[in-house]
Amino acid sequence: MSSSLQTPQMGGDRQSVGNASNTSVSSAVSMTPSERIDMSSFRAIVLLAVDDSDPSEYAFNWYRDYVHKPDFFVVMLHCTDHDDQEIREASPGRTAKIIKELTERMRVIEDKFGHLMQINGMKGKIRRGKGKAGEAIIKAATDEGACMIVCGTRGHGKIKRTFLGSVSDYVVHHANVPVVICRRH
Repeated sequence: MSSSLQTPQMGGDRQSVGNASNTSVSSAVSMTPSERIDMSSFRAIVLLAVDDSDPSEYAFNWYRDYVHKPDFFVVMLHCTDHDDQEIREASPGRTAKIIKELTERMRVIEDKFGHLMQINGMKGKIRRGKGKAGEAIIKAATDEGACMIVCGTRGHGKIKRTFLGSVSDYVVHHANVPVVICRRH
């Protein structure tokens, strides 16, 4: 492994989970932008792309069972898939409702995966992505210095992938690090 791992900047939209600096953290906590995690004690940084789907939880469990090591730092990235155009064109009341629903969905994802990291003794943080999911995953992997990306796939058929695109296809074709796509049979 490379010894030139980057030290990620913690932001208000990220949470630290686990024992990242030899100080026990009993739950996910928000960090200020000036706080940093000392990454020198971690052998690898792995980015897990998560959402509120079953394939995402399957990918987490697969990573935990087959890849994770105690000296790995896990960055959980989640992006909400929402239509910016819908928000721009919505009435103020509808916009407030959309934002409230997105905020609640993000909180549920962060609580779920923060808890899973904690009960499995994983050290890491949760990060929110912005924009299209595939692009956000690639950007976060680069920003965090990840040496691997793990994500699930919803298994859309060929026609649906053609029209909607596939986040996992995008990540595989644009990542500069190995990508593991976990697909449940």
